Amino acid sequence: MSIILHMGVHLITGAAILLLTLDKWLSSLKTYINAGMLGALISITPDITKFFGDVYLHSLITVPFVGAAFAWVIRKTLHVRWMAAWVSAMAALFIGHLLIDFLGNGVNLLYPFVHEEQNFSILNEMNELIISILFGIAVISMVIWKKRPPAATIAVMLVILFVTALSISNGTINAILHKRYAAEHPEYITVYPANVPFHWNYYVRIDHLTIIPGQGQYLHISQ
Repeated sequence: MSIILHMGVHLITGAAILLLTLDKWLSSLKTYINAGMLGALISITPDITKFFGDVYLHSLITVPFVGAAFAWVIRKTLHVRWMAAWVSAMAALFIGHLLIDFLGNGVNLLYPFVHEEQNFSILNEMNELIISILFGIAVISMVIWKKRPPAATIAVMLVILFVTALSISNGTINAILHKRYAAEHPEYITVYPANVPFHWNYYVRIDHLTIIPGQGQYLHISQ
């Protein structure tokens, strides 16, 4: 279920981004459906080559080039300006895939210059479900009304507020742990989401024999 949901949040986010950024060029139901489908396709593209062991499309370096390729398709399909098509494609690729991976299971943002993954772990299955539902509301409302209704704007604002609040909560727990265990000079501190939004599990590794687990919620450590 988690893999399906993770793929789903990529697809629905990419669709929402393209619809929102190209809204003023869209008019008919067909154009809205095509824009949503193109956004979903763009957002899932990096994972196509990943199945063959290639992570180049997960790198920020390739975003302008992949965006340019899709911009040509968008321009031909939806008859929008080249620059608008290019910016929209890059936004769908970056937000719809790379940013979600960065906030979830990690992504090689600087590949091939840096091979280590970068991540800020605030998304898990539950949090991705909430984001998918909100972006789903935005997509469906725009397709039905063939414009950007208040429901779409509110849904997007809620996504932004939700991700921001998760970031603040996670960052606060990290700061508390770094301060509490500063004297022990920990090798690393890992904070990752629990099954309830704004609840976190953590591990503090002091050395190869000492690992301290615990939980936090909202803006404090519970144990």
